[in-house]
Amino acid sequence: MKKIIYLFALSIALNSCTDEDITFKPYNSVSETIVLRTASDFENAVTGAYSYMIKNGGAGGYGSEFIIDSEVMTDNVILSVEGRQSNASGFRLLSVPNSSHFEYYNSAYRAAEAASRVINNITNIPQDAARDNIEGQARFIRALNNFDMARIYSKIPTQSTDANASLGMYYLDVVAPFSKPTRPTVADSYTKILADLLIAKDKIGTSNTYASGKASKAAVYALLSRVYLYMGDYPKVIEFGNLAIAGNTVCPRANMVGLWDDVYTSTGSGVLFRLRIDQVDGVTPGTVWSQTVTQGIRSEYVVPKSFADLFIATDIRKAAYMKTSAYNGKIQNHVIKYDGRLTGNPAIVDIKVLRLEEVYLNMAEAQYRINGGGLTFLDAVRSQRYSSFVTGNETGAALLNAILLERRLELSFEMDRFFTLKRLGQSMVRNAVEGDYADGTGTKVETIALTIPAGNYKWQLPVPQSEIDLNSNLKQNPGY
Repeated sequence: MKKIIYLFALSIALNSCTDEDITFKPYNSVSETIVLRTASDFENAVTGAYSYMIKNGGAGGYGSEFIIDSEVMTDNVILSVEGRQSNASGFRLLSVPNSSHFEYYNSAYRAAEAASRVINNITNIPQDAARDNIEGQARFIRALNNFDMARIYSKIPTQSTDANASLGMYYLDVVAPFSKPTRPTVADSYTKILADLLIAKDKIGTSNTYASGKASKAAVYALLSRVYLYMGDYPKVIEFGNLAIAGNTVCPRANMVGLWDDVYTSTGSGVLFRLRIDQVDGVTPGTVWSQTVTQGIRSEYVVPKSFADLFIATDIRKAAYMKTSAYNGKIQNHVIKYDGRLTGNPAIVDIKVLRLEEVYLNMAEAQYRINGGGLTFLDAVRSQRYSSFVTGNETGAALLNAILLERRLELSFEMDRFFTLKRLGQSMVRNAVEGDYADGTGTKVETIALTIPAGNYKWQLPVPQSEIDLNSNLKQNPGY
């Protein structure tokens, strides 16, 4: 764990205290008991925890790296020869401890650290609904970020029979800057994730809205449905999925394009939790995917023909998610989910972290694994994506295939595909004969980047060597 940065406490102190309030004891640090004294102090601290999820000193975070780091290791995209070759080591499956393309370690633990400071000092203010809401949000943030660490750097419980006993990730719930924690088991990591979320669901306020950018009860329920899916506890996926969808609706077909232009700011149109990004944040999520220049859209990664063709003509997502156009005279399938709002600077757009559609697809898969059902949950999504929709009435293996296909289509380019393949214990296999142009020609995938076999060590990203240098008790993942 990184050394604690006392700027966290100092920033709250400077924003909430007068000159005569500030007493430094000792002179080189600021005690949490000084700066975390009022409900406003704690609100500021929670806001800081959200902000760490967006960026970490200009790198990492959901606001930039996370939205592409996992995606470049999948068959959803292909490296564009016309781009800047950013994250190319990730696409080529060459990340190593000293040079990993996945940069979320510091953002996740800094967000979890800020949340833990709130939780561990919450009794400094009187107990009431406002305090409970602050604590509930902090527990949600802590659980989400520790969960992200676990699914990136550790095995997923359903991935293999040995997963639960394998190396998990340290759960940052105690602020101890000079400690050298060891890695627990995956089972232990997930136990702590659930513990925080099960408290958060009861404490978090009912007034938190999509527009506010704060986590709501529905967001907590949605994350619980995801975590239980990763754990293979399918009845719990259904239980908390039903709570998440109550009173919420799938994004209507008519709103699907506008959703990704951030047209819907007062209602989520299926979004249960977003990270609001403004120009002042200095983060432009869309630039990690592409930049619009004189010659057209210059993409870092494009959609291969084999995947683009899975979006049939009547699927509204084809228009919402990608654009086929020329750059330097070369026709490519560009990802446009993060191009930006209809007004404002290009590439600035909110990050949709949890959507109702994922919950329905979680429930569809869980119901299938319980009793072979799930069609109703699947059709709740499909009916809003295809014009003149008629259910396929699939059963058996065809139904499971339809559920997994719809998940891939609906959540493409949204930090899901890599983790879905991983939790299912499947291989990632890219097309060896198609290139990066829309018609399948162009530069083909290098042999080294064609596959991550099921069970391969590369499904667990390398722990940064800088972290191991700080903590000699931190074991590196096997294979690195």
